[in-house]
Amino acid sequence: MSDNLRLIIAFVVVMLVLFLWQLLIPRPQPVAAPTNKKNESISESHTAPLSKPQDQELTTPKLSKFEKETTLFLENSCLKITFSNYNAGIKSVYLKKYNAELVQNEIALITSQENPTVYNIKYHDSSTVIFEKDINIIYKLESEYILSLTILSAAYYENITFDYSNGLALTEKNPKDELRHFSVFYYRGRQSYKKGASRLKPLTLDSINWVALRSKYFTSVLSLKPQLGNLKIKPLSDMRIGYSLVTPIRDSFSAKFYFGPLDYDILRKHKEGWEAVMDWGWTRIFSLAILKIIKFLYKLVKNYGVAIIIFALIMKGVFYPLTRISNKQMRQMQLLQPKLEELKRKYKDDPQTLNRETMQLYRLYKINPFSGCLPLLFQLPIFWALYSVLQRTIELRGAHFVFWIKDLSIKDPHYILPILMGASFLVQNFLASADRRNMALMIFMPIFLTVIFLNFPSGLQLYWFIFNLLSIIESIITRGGVIWPKTKTVTVKNQIIKRNL
Repeated sequence: MSDNLRLIIAFVVVMLVLFLWQLLIPRPQPVAAPTNKKNESISESHTAPLSKPQDQELTTPKLSKFEKETTLFLENSCLKITFSNYNAGIKSVYLKKYNAELVQNEIALITSQENPTVYNIKYHDSSTVIFEKDINIIYKLESEYILSLTILSAAYYENITFDYSNGLALTEKNPKDELRHFSVFYYRGRQSYKKGASRLKPLTLDSINWVALRSKYFTSVLSLKPQLGNLKIKPLSDMRIGYSLVTPIRDSFSAKFYFGPLDYDILRKHKEGWEAVMDWGWTRIFSLAILKIIKFLYKLVKNYGVAIIIFALIMKGVFYPLTRISNKQMRQMQLLQPKLEELKRKYKDDPQTLNRETMQLYRLYKINPFSGCLPLLFQLPIFWALYSVLQRTIELRGAHFVFWIKDLSIKDPHYILPILMGASFLVQNFLASADRRNMALMIFMPIFLTVIFLNFPSGLQLYWFIFNLLSIIESIITRGGVIWPKTKTVTVKNQIIKRNL
């Protein structure tokens, strides 16, 4: 396969990936301007909560100015949760380790038509709070990120409503990028389902095991026992999602909340299928393997940037046999170019004979014209899985590398890495091609790929730059130098062809 054809195939593959990406993940709508500055003192990096949409149907009763609101806290090493005696609601959920506030507006428990229901505080310590009024509502902060809920009603009320109409709060510095990841998951009938915010329409469901809202790095899960209730999901105007859940209480009712990071190991250990919220798609197997490898390397070197560099070295070693076969086949193809051109001239009016003679020539010299694409085809799943890992997993959030790279999960703020990556592509193309007639394409492709990579995570840019450097070193070693290949005429099996010196 000629260099020209190989680059064209690479261009088509990249364009196809970009087209599918744009098709499957539409751009979010503009974010509404923040209006509530509540809890800004907790962290300068917090995003202020968005104004509540005017068309929102799920509403929490307004607080009465004649009743005094009391707030109290439950806290462990991972969470700090603020409660209110109004509707026995959760006013705030703050993740200490990640400096992120997932809930900035109340998650209310509505049991009656009172406006609102004001509960007495029956008991409160560092891990438990009990609200009392006709029924007992017991919150208990379990280990890590779990908050359990028990309601003892003695059949006083038939139903209770979980009003989570405000959804998860924004936590990242770039809300436009974060909003692309907002979605809702629910589990019913031993299967999980996902609805993205961009295409979500109002939805009503019943008999669910759990429902989860997720943002880019965090999720909140509500798990029910038993799995009863009527769930109403509705998109908010700013591309987030809210829901309300009406479920029967009977004599007693239990549920649990998970407020925490999108950490596969933590979600999976609860054995309720919560790990489905990670949503790695068709690259799940590759993504899990890459995540485990990078986390293992991080334990050794204590720097995710260095771990990615080592991972690039490992991948280069894994793909070396394929790359070696590909390079060998490419050199043989270059040797056969004059003969192939001769066949095209001889059989230009007879396509069938041209194809037959071309394939005979390939068989004679044991050449597979598609072998040059093998490294690209095998690297594509690895590339996409690594993109998913760097873009969505909590381990890379805020991971420093060196100097100006302070977060490997977002783009290089100064575009240094994508430019270096593009330059390495250019050098690699010059070393791989023996035909100067491909000069325009050799220059265009690196520029095109550089533009594509500008907004990719800097960790992915770093990986591809290192991988290209290793490919350049490999080319220099196999060619014996960086001089532009020269050719001479030799005779092989009575065929006059040109070969590289």
